Amino acid sequence: MEIAILPVGPLQANCYILSDSEKNAVVVDPGGDAPRILEEIRKRSLRVQYIFLTHVHFDHFLAAAEVREAAGAPLLVPKEDADALADPRRSLVNMLPAAGTIPTPDRLLTEGEQIGEGELSLTVLATPGHTPGSVCYRGDGILLTGDTLFAGGVGRTDFPGGDETAL
Repeated sequence: MEIAILPVGPLQANCYILSDSEKNAVVVDPGGDAPRILEEIRKRSLRVQYIFLTHVHFDHFLAAAEVREAAGAPLLVPKEDADALADPRRSLVNMLPAAGTIPTPDRLLTEGEQIGEGELSLTVLATPGHTPGSVCYRGDGILLTGDTLFAGGVGRTDFPGGDETAL
């Protein structure tokens, strides 16, 4: 598996593009800068199979609608966060001067689900706390944590829906 990490959007959140030897790919947390994400996909001649969100704060989804439209791949969102996606207060979109398109999920994910095949097989791990529906994605030798874990720390819990005890 090859992993490209692109800091994107107004908060420079990490967007991950995972690809296998057959040029299949998944995009995780397209938080902005859609042209940059799409250029990386084009440059590598990738076929995006899925777009995943680790949670539904704006800095993890601002480019999701545009990437989905261009790639023709479904957007998968943690089930416990789905309602917050359309709520400007809970998605933190109310903090932005202009939000763009708020995506609607194509599919909701639950704890323990395995999505994808081969090198791109990822398991959904529920990790509530940063948001009620925060998840991590575990693959062969990788863990994509969104805002659950950081080097030397954990995600914030002072936003709507955050829960320090759960985290």
